[in-house]
Amino acid sequence: MAQVPVQITRVPKTPKFLEGVINLRGEVVPVVDQRRRFDMPPLEDGARRRLVVVRTERHRACLIVDSVSDVLSAQADAIEPAPDLTGETTRLVSGVINLERAGRMILVLDPTELLSRTERGLLDKFQASPKPAGS
Repeated sequence: MAQVPVQITRVPKTPKFLEGVINLRGEVVPVVDQRRRFDMPPLEDGARRRLVVVRTERHRACLIVDSVSDVLSAQADAIEPAPDLTGETTRLVSGVINLERAGRMILVLDPTELLSRTERGLLDKFQASPKPAGS
């Protein structure tokens, strides 16, 4: 997680939700603005906006989110099955971490479900395209 960089390189002829690309430790990574993706208005004060790097089986992308309150580490066996939810939430939530001592429950989101089928297809094409020399 990091602050949203000032320099995000816009890629011509891409959907509005794709903010552009950044160089992340020598790798060109697409940046998806979640507010644009969900047709939400821009934040008046974007000082707390952050980049969250997500990985799926086939993709790596940065998501711009409004803010991040905590970064936690958890053992895989601490993740319990997701509750039986209805609607789109069922696919989005892949598990739950119960932090009894802190009196909190954390929903674990499936990064694949944060990207629509169209977005995943775009990332497939992006990753398959030849990269400029020196990227």
